[in-house]
Amino acid sequence: MAHTELAAVAGRGLVAEEPLVTGSADDLLWDTTADVVVVGFGGAGAAAALEACERGASVLIVERFEGGGSTANSGGVYYAGGGTRFQQDAGVADSPEEMFRYLEQECKGAVSEATLRRFCEESVANIEWLAGHGLGFEGSLYSGKTNYPPEDKYLYYAGNEKVPAFAARAAPAARGHRTKGAGWTGYAYFDGLRQATERLGIPVRTHSRVQRLVLDSTGAVIGVELIEIVDPADRRKHQALYAKVDPMRPFNTARAEKAIAEALAFELLVGRRQRIRARSGVILSTGGFGYNVGMVRAHMPCLADRNNALMRLGSMGCSGGGIQLGVSAGGAVGKMDHAFLSRMIAPPDALVQGIIVNRRGERFVNEDAYNALLGGAIMDQPDGDAWIIIDRDLHRKLLRQCIPTGDGTFKPYLAPALLNLFLGGTRKGRTLAELAGRIGVPADRLEASVAQLNAAIAAGQGDPMGKNPDYVRPLGRGPYRALNTSVGNPYSFCIFFTLGGLAVDELRGVVLRPDGSPIDGLYAAGRAAMGLPSNGYISGLSLADGVFSGRRAGRDAAMGRGNARSAADAGSDGAR
Repeated sequence: MAHTELAAVAGRGLVAEEPLVTGSADDLLWDTTADVVVVGFGGAGAAAALEACERGASVLIVERFEGGGSTANSGGVYYAGGGTRFQQDAGVADSPEEMFRYLEQECKGAVSEATLRRFCEESVANIEWLAGHGLGFEGSLYSGKTNYPPEDKYLYYAGNEKVPAFAARAAPAARGHRTKGAGWTGYAYFDGLRQATERLGIPVRTHSRVQRLVLDSTGAVIGVELIEIVDPADRRKHQALYAKVDPMRPFNTARAEKAIAEALAFELLVGRRQRIRARSGVILSTGGFGYNVGMVRAHMPCLADRNNALMRLGSMGCSGGGIQLGVSAGGAVGKMDHAFLSRMIAPPDALVQGIIVNRRGERFVNEDAYNALLGGAIMDQPDGDAWIIIDRDLHRKLLRQCIPTGDGTFKPYLAPALLNLFLGGTRKGRTLAELAGRIGVPADRLEASVAQLNAAIAAGQGDPMGKNPDYVRPLGRGPYRALNTSVGNPYSFCIFFTLGGLAVDELRGVVLRPDGSPIDGLYAAGRAAMGLPSNGYISGLSLADGVFSGRRAGRDAAMGRGNARSAADAGSDGAR
């Protein structure tokens, strides 16, 4: 792999080195050896390690910090369906076929039809596998519209299932299985996986960053070279730098960027080089690249320019390091310009009853769409600008709905809505024409957008954009307000993470070269690889894809080096 290709993928955010190439594994001195080396200890890495270990392989996990990554910082929602026992407990009817019909609309060809069907058919077995490892789920159903269920609910509609355009093709079913616990429960999800690895005795080499891969003369990956921080005091300092990158702490970008640079420098300063031989394979499960601004700029410059306004979900470990390692060995990448950009406007649902317009004064999305679809639609508008238009009554309703009730929604949803309302550049006008002038959109276009909506409702035709009838209402009397929901508004609290990654064989999880040939001994899983969420995202799909792709890679790697059979050919028991 030419250095120019690695540089093109990494941009100004290069964190990996070109591989060490040797004649054979016997030509080098190794510090330790395992059958399977898993790089990155989050949800996908844990799933890969557990699967490989359960299949008889010796496994070693290498983790840059102390584990958890973006999984521990997530909401802990796992997307599962097809008739899980938790769905059955809640009286939710579902089948693998209905799940497939729905996800076919969301995934938009990110994986083959056969892979998507396999994911749906294995869904029940995969969540039972998690439950068998001690993760807690429950069939307490929340049936309303929300981006995250209330504290006492653990099953909900995690995407666009009830949006009319989606429901017309697949019977709606609640498939968002939230891990049991308080608040955002990604920590509980990962703790369950961590405890499972401990019970199986899988060793974890923490505070160790893989700097480069080791290849033999045939191009096969035979090991890794890492930088390990050994001194306990240095480890504590290293972890303290990691803690400064809090994905849900607003206005934290400058502090986070400083900590990211300090951590990289500190690793090189105090770390020592170690080599680990992988007899069967190396699995890259290091997450995406949302915390590498140089790499984001190489693929999504518009978002890099608005980095200060983004809430980057993930962790400092989302540096793109695993993706770069794969490219250094000759791996292909794809979907690198695809991102999850979430714009949450409900709760409070008063805003869903308003309309969203772009700088032309025109509607471009149904306001009750899943937050990622909404955010992506806003990102596609000129300069990523958009406003939510509400009337006098909706403004009053919004204020009433933002009164704390003790249900756990105030801090994550209602407080941000109030901050944006009062500090995010909200504009007010007695008439629509006056409001248009305040936000710089054509008055005639804005008035036409409102008139079209009101006329359709009056004629009994519903919303022209296909909004759920539960949220359709005409815009009434002024004064009107325009809430700034643009990507560049730091008070709009847009959540961001990357969706692209390494190209992999969809039956084995092995990394592919640009010509489609496999790289012997190299696998990728989770957000380091292209997968089900790469073309579009709904809540819980990343954790579910992490288990699906992690188990796939662990299963194949455990079968031994030089394996030419697919997991299916070998009799995959992922669904048993």
